Amino acid sequence: MKKLCFPATSRVHLARQKLLLEELKKYFEVDIFQPTTKNEGGMSAFSILIAIEFNNFLLRKSYDCVLIRGDRYEMLGLTMICAYKGIKIVHIEGGDLSGAIDNKIRYAITSLSDYHFCTNEESHKRLITGGISPDKVWNFGSLDVELAKTIEPKKIKNKPYLLVVFHPIENENQDEVIEAISQFPSYEVVTTSSNKDYKKGYGKEEYSEEDYINLIRYASCCVGNSSSFLKEASILGVPVVNVGNRQNKRLKPKNVLDVPCESEKIRLAIEFQIQNKYEPDNIYYKPDTSIQIAKKLQEIL
Repeated sequence: MKKLCFPATSRVHLARQKLLLEELKKYFEVDIFQPTTKNEGGMSAFSILIAIEFNNFLLRKSYDCVLIRGDRYEMLGLTMICAYKGIKIVHIEGGDLSGAIDNKIRYAITSLSDYHFCTNEESHKRLITGGISPDKVWNFGSLDVELAKTIEPKKIKNKPYLLVVFHPIENENQDEVIEAISQFPSYEVVTTSSNKDYKKGYGKEEYSEEDYINLIRYASCCVGNSSSFLKEASILGVPVVNVGNRQNKRLKPKNVLDVPCESEKIRLAIEFQIQNKYEPDNIYYKPDTSIQIAKKLQEIL
């Protein structure tokens, strides 16, 4: 049986890849790498320390493939180690565009990877026109969106609310978001804990993936800069105000309104969006994403 490794440097990675991992375990021996290293020294120090831990993890067993998800900065060091060791690298979510430092990281991972699973047709074409052989890149849709579509609806809150997920980045002040949402006193404000890549944080609450999807599903409006507001919210038809530059180049579904990180513009966008209704957008969705990826991996490994 072929052996696969899936690095999960965040609990979100495991949750969003749940369906794929379940499918892969039918055909492969699958190990999960979850680092014990804590992110206490910033992005550069954490990248180095987690790479050392991952290198030691790989000494235990020979793997036929490592699945690298997304564009998180710490994933680049892990990908480099696989390349040095001659382990096949499969990149999930390549070809996207976004903001902050994510694009550089994603491009570097793409260059090091052997096979690519995109989340949308725009990214699929971008990788091929960028020089990736068409027989090494496929668009089976977003795993995140597939999971969101399968989760059973369940109301978590009983009154109207704004769901705010804001990951602070350089040159953007979270106080602008706080000021904007304070102008809607008739709505409860629901937040989730952000990452602290730039040593700043927003929100403290943590939810299961199922509860988080349902918080998106029943929100009057989602406000912030999470990729989940572009992907998962698209298939649920939920109004979104996308704030600032973190996702500024990412493919946008019809339910998303972009605004700079300025309180008055955020307020006006929220005011507009809470009055709108949207149909689900399939821009990131294809049926049986997990099954299709698992089948393709059986063919190519």
